[in-house]
Amino acid sequence: MNVIKNISILKRFCLLAALMCTMAACSDEEEAVAPSFPEQEIVEAVTPGTAHTLSFTANLDWKVTSSALWCKFSNGLTSISGEAGEVSLPLTISDEAWSVNELTVDITLIMGNEEKVIARYIRTGKDLAVMDVDGNAYNAENKLTLSYVNNDVINGTFSVVTNFAWELKDAPEWLAIDLPLKVKANQKFDLSVQLNNGYLTEVQEGVLRFYEQNSDRYYDVPVCYSGMPEGVIRVDGLGSAWNWTVSLDGSQYWQAALTEGDEDVEKKFFPLSFNVLAQNNEYVIRCLGEESGWMNIDGNLFYQCEDDQHGNLTLSDFQENGGAKRKGYILAFPKKDYDEISHQGTWPDCNTLLDASGKDVSEDVIKYVIMSFEQEGTQTSSVAPVKVNVNGEGDVEATQGLGNIMNPDVLDAISQLYFADEANKNNYIFNYSVPAGSFVTITPYIKNYFGENAAIGSCELRTFSNPYESNTSIEVNKEGETYEDSNVYFMCGDEPLIVIFKDENMMICKVLILNVE
Repeated sequence: MNVIKNISILKRFCLLAALMCTMAACSDEEEAVAPSFPEQEIVEAVTPGTAHTLSFTANLDWKVTSSALWCKFSNGLTSISGEAGEVSLPLTISDEAWSVNELTVDITLIMGNEEKVIARYIRTGKDLAVMDVDGNAYNAENKLTLSYVNNDVINGTFSVVTNFAWELKDAPEWLAIDLPLKVKANQKFDLSVQLNNGYLTEVQEGVLRFYEQNSDRYYDVPVCYSGMPEGVIRVDGLGSAWNWTVSLDGSQYWQAALTEGDEDVEKKFFPLSFNVLAQNNEYVIRCLGEESGWMNIDGNLFYQCEDDQHGNLTLSDFQENGGAKRKGYILAFPKKDYDEISHQGTWPDCNTLLDASGKDVSEDVIKYVIMSFEQEGTQTSSVAPVKVNVNGEGDVEATQGLGNIMNPDVLDAISQLYFADEANKNNYIFNYSVPAGSFVTITPYIKNYFGENAAIGSCELRTFSNPYESNTSIEVNKEGETYEDSNVYFMCGDEPLIVIFKDENMMICKVLILNVE
C-alpha cells in the first residue's frame, strides 16, 4: 500500500511541475513586445541657428542618433536615450562645416534590436557670394566700375573672392575679358577687364555671371562704365593737332615741316579718316580755310571735311594750289561749349571763330583746334631769310616755318604773339638747330611796322619750359645800325629758345625757333 501511495504522490508532483513550466512559457511569450516606429518625417530648408523639435511615441526604451555634427540634441551630443512613452526632443542646427552645398542629416531611432531613420533634415547651403578683398559683396551699391579719366579709359583690374568654385562663360558685348575662366573657392583672383572699341562715349551697364562650377547656380556682379564726361572731346586717328602739311597737288599729307627733298617723313594719300568722340555725340565741327589771305568758314574751302554726325570724319578733295601757301583748321567743340561761345548760336561764326582781322583763327578758340595744316604753294615768300652763325663758322640761312615743334604750350605762346605784319605772321617765323652751349650770332633782316628795312630795336629770349615770359638769365648783345649788319649774339645753354626780334616801336618783326640739341 505504501508503494502505491508513493507512486501517486510522484505523479502529482510531475503533473504540477509540467503545469508550472507551461505557465512560465506563456508568461515569456506575453513579455516579448515588438518595437513600433513612427513614419519618417522630412524637413527641408533648415538653416543654421534654428531650433527644431523631434516628436514621436516609443513603446520601448529607446536611443536616437544624428548622422551629422551640425545637428545635435539638447545634451550637446549627437545621440540621446530615454524610456518608452511620448517623446519630444529639441534639436539645434549649427553652422559647423557650412558651405554653399545643401546637406542632409538622418535621425535614427533604435528600439530593441531594431533601428529606423525616422526623420531627415535638409540644411540649405550658404548663398553664393562674390566679394572684394575687404569682404564687401559686389552688388548694386558696390559695382565693378570702369571710368573715363584724363582723356582715357581706366581699364580695371578688380580683386574678387568667392565662397564657391566659379567659372565665367561670357561677358557683356562692350566688355573684353579672357574667357572662359575657372577659379577655386576662397581664392583671391585679379580679374582684368577692358572696354571694347566702339563703346567709349556712352554709359554701359551689365552683369558678370559667376556660375558655380558643375551647377546651374550663379551670382550676378553688376559691372558698368561711366561713359565719357559731358563736355569732353576725344580725337582718335590724328595724334597731334599741329604741323600737318598737304602736298601742292592736294593728294598727300604728312606731319612735320619738311625741307625740300627730305624723305624721312612718311607721306600718306588722302582721304584721311579719324574719329571725334563725345558723350551722346554732342559735338560741333567747324572747318576753316584760307583763301586770298582771308579765312573762310565751312563754305568755299579748298578741301572737304565730311562728318556723319556720329563722330566719323573724313578729310579729302584738296584742290591743287596755284598760289602761296595756305592754311586750314578743323575745330571740334563740345556742344555746350560751342553754344556758350556763340551765345546759343546768336553770334555769327566769324565773330566766334576768327580774330579781329578775319585772317586767322581766334585765340579764344585755338584750344579746340584738332588739326592745323598748311598746303604747299607755288609762290615763295618774299621775306628775307634769318641767318645764323654758330661758333664763328659762317652764316647759314634758317628754315622758314615752325619746324617740328610738338609742345602745345610753345605753339600756343607763339600763336599769341602779335606781329607787325599780322596777316602774314607765319612767313616771319623761322627755325634752326644748334649744339648745346653754342655761341650764336643772328642776323634777322627785319622790316619795321611800316614795312621799311630796319635795325633791331630789341631782342627777347624765351625758353621752351616757360614760353610765355622773357628769360633774363642769358645775356643778349646787339650790334650794327643798319638792315644788313644789325645782329645779336649770345651763348645758348641746353634748352630750346624762342628768339623774338622787335623794331624800334617794339613791334614783333620776326621769330626764330632755336632748337638746341
